[in-house]
Amino acid sequence: MSWISWDRLTLPKSVGGLGFREIEIFNDALLAKLAWRILKDPTSLLSRTLLGKYCHTYSFMECSAPSSASHGWRGLLAAREVKKKGMGWVVGNGKDINIWSMPWLALDKPSRPIGPPPLSSKDLCVQDLFLPNSTSWDLAAIRLHLPHHEWEILTLNPSSLGMLDTIVWLPEKNGEYSTKTGYAISKLNVSPLRTQTFNWNQCVWNVATSPKTKHLLWRIGNNAFSVGVNLLARGIMVEGTCKRCGAPETVLHVLLQCPYAVRVWNLLPAILKPSPDATATIPLLLQNSKKITCLPPTGVSNPIHSWLFWYLWTSHNRLMFEDLVLSEQEVIQRSLKEARTWQEAQKKTRSPTNRPTTTRKSCSTSLVTPGLSCFVDAAWDVRSGNGGMGWKFTDKGSGFASQDSTNRRHVSSALTAETLAVKVALMAAVLSDVRWLTLFSNSKTLVTLLTSGGKCVELQGLLHDIRMLCTSLDSISFRFVPRLDNVEADSLAKTALFTLSCQASEPM
Repeated sequence: MSWISWDRLTLPKSVGGLGFREIEIFNDALLAKLAWRILKDPTSLLSRTLLGKYCHTYSFMECSAPSSASHGWRGLLAAREVKKKGMGWVVGNGKDINIWSMPWLALDKPSRPIGPPPLSSKDLCVQDLFLPNSTSWDLAAIRLHLPHHEWEILTLNPSSLGMLDTIVWLPEKNGEYSTKTGYAISKLNVSPLRTQTFNWNQCVWNVATSPKTKHLLWRIGNNAFSVGVNLLARGIMVEGTCKRCGAPETVLHVLLQCPYAVRVWNLLPAILKPSPDATATIPLLLQNSKKITCLPPTGVSNPIHSWLFWYLWTSHNRLMFEDLVLSEQEVIQRSLKEARTWQEAQKKTRSPTNRPTTTRKSCSTSLVTPGLSCFVDAAWDVRSGNGGMGWKFTDKGSGFASQDSTNRRHVSSALTAETLAVKVALMAAVLSDVRWLTLFSNSKTLVTLLTSGGKCVELQGLLHDIRMLCTSLDSISFRFVPRLDNVEADSLAKTALFTLSCQASEPM
């Protein structure tokens, strides 16, 4: 019997499916890769040939298929619909983005102003929301044209050093299209889901357990078991009651609420176990079970609930089909034994790493390299969106030292605050005619992006400006520094953030 429909099986794992590919939608996602290349590289031979033949009056995203269009071109136009579901714009100079027709308001999903634009402003571009001769937002213009989107606009960081407006694929952090996310977003648009708060990745796929028990957790989350209530719902004439206690047999009853299951849970040597009375749904059972912590001397540090579910269901099947009763103690023993065995197997498969013992020096001056060094840090308040940035220049040879800080409102994340801190520190270095610089930051993610030349949709304009500033120096290197060795810059950033918070709390 098929307990789960094919439409649900072809959903991504993150929303309750198994990630099988539905061939028609997957074909469109593959074709969308060609459409993405046409958008990103209009000067290539393929782009010039197709656009020159079919796109004389309208752009690729707006044109229609003439009656003489080839099968390949029609396929690309069909794939264009995939692009519209996840494509967005990163603001650079703001010249190429119409504020009403293009998705530019957010960097996590396509978003643009809703409603027909006024006739007087229907041709406005994002550039018209900047202050004259700059890429800083004009608050008066924003409040005049898009007052309901003031916060979203002010959190965007346009490039101040000439980056062009850029098309990005929003489901990917680097902004580049991938078939995987293209298929996922197309499938979710074809099969809209009811609003749910259950986290499939956290409660099923990321649980540290074996593949077979992850599959069991997935079946539990989808209520895909041949218990009495489910069989009756399928029109199969069975009693539908628990063979042990006579109550209606549901998945939740078998795994938690049956007196037999209650005794098993009571014998488990662990804390934070789910309560049968307070756990009314299967998602709540899976969420609460993640909190279980086994007590010594069980020797189990990984989650135990998946193995306990496995043997509770096994004992149910042995009773139903073999009329064999497993004792509560036997269920607990088998669960703990299998959990320990799997846990030990994972330790053996990991390659041993011999890390040399090092002595940490508390003073950041131990990390200063010959020449000028700059220590940068940022502080960010998630509630207000305020950010503080601090930096300190030191020169070990000459003994030179200087420091400064600044602050800013409408910062979208901690990583954005760290990137802003690096940008303003570099601007200060360029204005001071610095030629050689080593910059230290305690944001490993940011340092990796800067040293590898990586991309990030959220930071694209800021990263462009940082790389442009780097061209003004003869030599620059970015290095990671632990937070404990960056306390001076951290203190400057926190002081700047505190100053901004005090200004906001002062009465008008």
